[in-house]
Amino acid sequence: MKALVVDAEWNPHPDYDLTKSEQETRKAHNSSKVWQHPELNVEDTERPEPAANEVLVRVEYAGVCGSDCSMIGTDDEGYMHYSAYTQFPNITGHEFSGTVAETGDDADLFEVGEPVTSEVVEYCGRCQQCRRGFHGHCENFEQVGFTIPGAFAEYLVVPEKILWSVEPLADAYDDEDDLLRAAATIEPSTITYHGMFGRADGIWPGDHHVYHGTGPIGLTGMNVSRAAGAGKVIGFEPSAERREIARSIGFEHVYDPFEVDPVEKIDELTHGRGADVHLETAGAVRQTYPVIEKTLAEEANVVHISNASSAPELDTRKYQGASAQMYGSEGHTGREIYPRVIRLMSAGRLDNLPLVTSTFPLSQADKAVEKAAERVDGKVLIDV
Repeated sequence: MKALVVDAEWNPHPDYDLTKSEQETRKAHNSSKVWQHPELNVEDTERPEPAANEVLVRVEYAGVCGSDCSMIGTDDEGYMHYSAYTQFPNITGHEFSGTVAETGDDADLFEVGEPVTSEVVEYCGRCQQCRRGFHGHCENFEQVGFTIPGAFAEYLVVPEKILWSVEPLADAYDDEDDLLRAAATIEPSTITYHGMFGRADGIWPGDHHVYHGTGPIGLTGMNVSRAAGAGKVIGFEPSAERREIARSIGFEHVYDPFEVDPVEKIDELTHGRGADVHLETAGAVRQTYPVIEKTLAEEANVVHISNASSAPELDTRKYQGASAQMYGSEGHTGREIYPRVIRLMSAGRLDNLPLVTSTFPLSQADKAVEKAAERVDGKVLIDV
């Protein structure tokens, strides 16, 4: 089968101390300090076979994530920008829709031909984090498209327990192709959903939400905020193309942070109250956090979602004075995040199809990642 494979050189930076686990497994905990000179190629690979507890999925559409782009971006020394967990060579891609092609001997939750998508984290269910219900931070995790083969391929195998049916989307999409394209956008929507409602505490309908960055995660998040009853959704984004996408789907308060003063604009739009919810989805933390700290509403929630390659200077007194709280949020695993987002989409309250701005065939999957890396699109899809 055809698949998009990322490979790189294992060359730990001299300043980086490898853990014992990294040395034994060659699974990098901080990829930006380990993997050098990444390469991206469409190759012929073996079609996988499902284990007893797995499902073989025929991929229909796969979305390109910023994390996929950061795997091919490098610093001056050739180390990849992506800073979290990876193991190479690997088939990348983790946002996808598909149909069940085959089920393992012990997998009986899905029928052949059923449209599906999946979570990203394969959790063990036995470690301390899993036993306390925090599956996304499993001590023995694997990640689809990061440490195990992903969705930029004709087929992939997925553990049955993280697979979800998307048949309910037929209530919102009459066309099967539209259903499958929309299903490929579920994963990015779950990222901000999890951040706001799985991690943060005390976000209410009518709150003012501010997105710092309106790339694919920010745009799908703005849709989630609107569906959840935000009183006002405000966005700051340097890309004119992405600002236009946001305005085209009904978000009027979207601004270039270099053309307007974000602090003054937030103060104006919230009538001096400040933002109840800040979502950092840009990764430009040295620019965004000074704005966040100056525009905190009383008891504001700050949800950090981006994988930033640098660290901001934080004025903790600002958070203390506003009785504000900051939540780190990574992923979306567990707590029925996926079915809840699917319900919002099937009810017609969350529609990401207008965010899809470019589509490439699998044979040009490498070009799709390069296009997404230009950071001007909404969502780039690969049509498998």
